Amino acid sequence: MKKVLPFVTILLTVIACTISFPSSSSYDREVETGVAVAFTQTALAAAQQSPAATLTPESAASPTPTLTQTPPADDPKTQLGDPDWRDDISSDKNWSLDQVNEGIGEDVFTHSKGTIAARNSYNFNWILTYFSFRDAYLEAKFNIETCSKNDRYGLMARAKDYADGIAYYYTVTCDGHYNLRRVTAGGTTELLDSPSSEVLNAGSDQTNTLGMWLKGSTIRLYANNQFLTEISDKQIDVDGHFGIFVNSAQTPGFTVHLDEIAYWLLD
Repeated sequence: MKKVLPFVTILLTVIACTISFPSSSSYDREVETGVAVAFTQTALAAAQQSPAATLTPESAASPTPTLTQTPPADDPKTQLGDPDWRDDISSDKNWSLDQVNEGIGEDVFTHSKGTIAARNSYNFNWILTYFSFRDAYLEAKFNIETCSKNDRYGLMARAKDYADGIAYYYTVTCDGHYNLRRVTAGGTTELLDSPSSEVLNAGSDQTNTLGMWLKGSTIRLYANNQFLTEISDKQIDVDGHFGIFVNSAQTPGFTVHLDEIAYWLLD
């Protein structure tokens, strides 16, 4: 037995000398790879046994939404079709020339050659049709003679009476500003701050087509087939007559000509 042990010892020594162990760096890489595989397999096994995790984002302050009104399409006529009523001013039968507002004189509104001429010297005068509506798109074509600065003209609508002047007034000035006024028994209220617009043809000897959309409390203003602005006001939400007005602020005898007017009823 004592002879065998030395022999075994010698044999193990020889085997140890012939085995090639990997270098330290190669061995480390193999260990790291093994560990990574082990972690990956463990994670996959856990994922298969557990329901999928739902990531919950960190709460963040949401910006307050800003309500942006989509501007209506320019030129409502493209969507409204043929007008419900149109006057080419071939006669004065549709106009209350016999019921004009008090004190204007017989020569302020006159009909001739397919137009109604509105001439004014420092007063505010209007004329209405015999027709009426509550909700409609109203449009009229005006030719302007010599004018200056605040000489004004325009459309009026929802006037219940021919003489009291209660109505909405879409006003345009010679120098290219526009406004919307509400006249009631309590007085006059300006619903706009008289902005200017390049859409309007300013100055003398110009033509402007004005449009006025009224539906409930919504009033939209148009000029030359372009949308200008929208106002909400429900003070005069009634069926009423419509017409035109003129007011000379600088030019004696300031005159505009109404060449055509029409309306489209709104459902």
